[in-house]
Amino acid sequence: MSEHPERANDPIATALRKAFADEHPSDGMKQRLARSLRDLPRRTRTTPSWRHLVIAASSFVLFLSLGLLIWDLRKGQLADVPLRELQAFIDSNRAVDVATNDPVRVRAWLAQRVDFAPPPPTAGDLEIELIGGRLCIFAGRRVASYMYRVHGHLLSIYIMSADGLTPTGRRVERDGRTLTLIQEGPLSQVSWTENGLLYSIAGELSELALLTTLDELRR
Repeated sequence: MSEHPERANDPIATALRKAFADEHPSDGMKQRLARSLRDLPRRTRTTPSWRHLVIAASSFVLFLSLGLLIWDLRKGQLADVPLRELQAFIDSNRAVDVATNDPVRVRAWLAQRVDFAPPPPTAGDLEIELIGGRLCIFAGRRVASYMYRVHGHLLSIYIMSADGLTPTGRRVERDGRTLTLIQEGPLSQVSWTENGLLYSIAGELSELALLTTLDELRR
């Protein structure tokens, strides 16, 4: 590559090039230069712009879901809040708060964290396995959650105070009790009130499978 015309005609530059043409850096200088290059900060990996957009969109959807959840409860309607909470829990891939299949331990842990006496959970069996419990907060309302695995699918029994809160959904009569049913995609929810408490079961099950599981849990 040819030199710039102005540099080629510069007598000072020509003299300097000639003076240092035979100069070679010492080994010590080479080592110092290598150390200096190693000490330079490495370029940090930047997150591609499309990943920023995905993260921002996911955050927006999460905040929107939480906002809708709070809005439903403030209107005094349970709506599909438990169903959406379970979906958010599944998507987050979080662990349960207390992981044990001992119903006494699960109830004792939750009883210290809610403002009502939660009923004892069903121990379950090989097909309906108790895996632990969680403390959930629905718009400031403390909710006990008994977590089960039913044929490999997650199911949560949410228990909360029924004060000022009404279950909504399609109404069905079953075993002398009025239930409300909601289904959204692969998730279903069944809710009812009893002795001042509101129960809502949400799971990765069809409505029929959810009602069958409810019958099994009551035995």
